[in-house]
Amino acid sequence: MKKEYGIENQYRYPIFFGFGLVSILIGYILTPSLTNLFKALLMQQSATNLLDSNLLYLVKDVVLGAPFVNAGILFLLVLFSYFFAKVELNGASIPAAFMVFGFGFCGKNLWNIWPLLFGVIGFGLQKKKQLSKLLPLAWFSTALSPMVSILTLYTQYDGSNVLSPEPHFSLSSFCFAVAAGLFAGYCILTLADLLPKKHEGLTVYNAGMAAGLTGFLAFSLMKAMGIAHGAPSHEYPSFENGTLVICIIVLLAYLLVCGIVVSHKEKEGIIGPIKELYLGNAVEQYGFGATLINMALCGFLCLLYWFLTIKAAVHSPLFASLFTVVGFASNGISIKSMLPILCGVYCTSFFAGIMQGDNHSLINGLEYVSSKNMIIAAIFGCGMAPVVYHYGYIVAFFAAMIHSLLVVNTGILHGWMNLYNNGFCIGLVVTFFVPILVKIVHKENR
Repeated sequence: MKKEYGIENQYRYPIFFGFGLVSILIGYILTPSLTNLFKALLMQQSATNLLDSNLLYLVKDVVLGAPFVNAGILFLLVLFSYFFAKVELNGASIPAAFMVFGFGFCGKNLWNIWPLLFGVIGFGLQKKKQLSKLLPLAWFSTALSPMVSILTLYTQYDGSNVLSPEPHFSLSSFCFAVAAGLFAGYCILTLADLLPKKHEGLTVYNAGMAAGLTGFLAFSLMKAMGIAHGAPSHEYPSFENGTLVICIIVLLAYLLVCGIVVSHKEKEGIIGPIKELYLGNAVEQYGFGATLINMALCGFLCLLYWFLTIKAAVHSPLFASLFTVVGFASNGISIKSMLPILCGVYCTSFFAGIMQGDNHSLINGLEYVSSKNMIIAAIFGCGMAPVVYHYGYIVAFFAAMIHSLLVVNTGILHGWMNLYNNGFCIGLVVTFFVPILVKIVHKENR
């Protein structure tokens, strides 16, 4: 394997530690009252955390900064685990850290991650796997962390299939949730090794499909036991948009500035990742500085797409999707690969909105493009970057269309417990539908 060039791994850590601290600082600036901040953090820890939870709205009446603090602390926890296990900060490990950060706004908190994390680590070490290789997958596995929250605080073990209106804790429910999390971690570990052979590496969200299948099994068992639940209800109002957009810009600008400084020291070109259609391990190919720049630019492109939707609100799922793309811009996603996917989802959602409206007007189309589901479907859809590389823009465009149609219907399969629902749906699309598209347009794998 080619050795990464540029600044050494030990000097990469301070840059990312700084990113986590910037997020915590933003949280404190938004809420200088430590009492209110702590109160809001407790609210976030006790939420259901099911798919697309809008934690920014949950805590807005108390304090807006809590999700930034929660996400920043989670990001630092990932980095500390990497540091002590001597994990190389490259395209294999960076995406996991940024997914944990993004979903720190939307489902993951400081306690519901541990059963899944230790499930993967424990069973992986039992199979004689190296800890430094296990940790990124272990952090990816926290996609099912809402299952731990639901089983611990909101499940009524009376066969009613109804969530408790208020959180309630018991030792027995906690033990059951921990056991379920450990088992789910084992399933994700096993499936993550098998699934690349099925989808042929056409999605960068391999863990999303593994978590989706595991969540499907878990929710089916919960239904059989009479402890399942219905669709969650979340609010996505338009509020504080300007403030939150500024916060996103500050975080992306931090990565961009660090990338420019580091690339100057590495004396390597920064254009490489931008020109590429698909990136492998970008740190290995182009250096750490160029990778940081690509991550920031991909994040800004996601933000630009949000601006173009005109009526969209800033919400927690937007943070989750945007920083997922930022993370995978170190291993797979490039600006050129994002364009056909964003266009495919935009066109599909626009015409679907026109068809669904009573008067079939263009306004209905624009409003549907601006809906939460379609925005995050477009941004998360960039995980199909390998499809663009292997089969071209046309196949990727239509694959993105199929993804936008399916993703709104896949949450029920895993009981909205898999935070990586878009990754799960993309796995289904590239496994079952992309081969059909390839046959139709007569493209061949390069």
